Amino acid sequence: MQIKDSDASIPGEEIDIDGGVSAGGAVQATIIKGSNRVPIAGSLTAKGSGSGTWRTSGGLVECSGSWSAKRAG
Repeated sequence: MQIKDSDASIPGEEIDIDGGVSAGGAVQATIIKGSNRVPIAGSLTAKGSGSGTWRTSGGLVECSGSWSAKRAG
């Protein structure tokens, strides 16, 4: 996923992202593609690194995991 200014996207994918990153760095969003919904949560530092969790819902397969992020050069 790429976050630029306040917009989040996944290059090459047709998706909707509802939510975002607060001024304090808290991440709360849902990635939506068709009937699949993937809520994500976590936090980012001012330098752009961070981590959190995700869990699928609404699709045929339910799974969960973690994510990590770093600022692109």
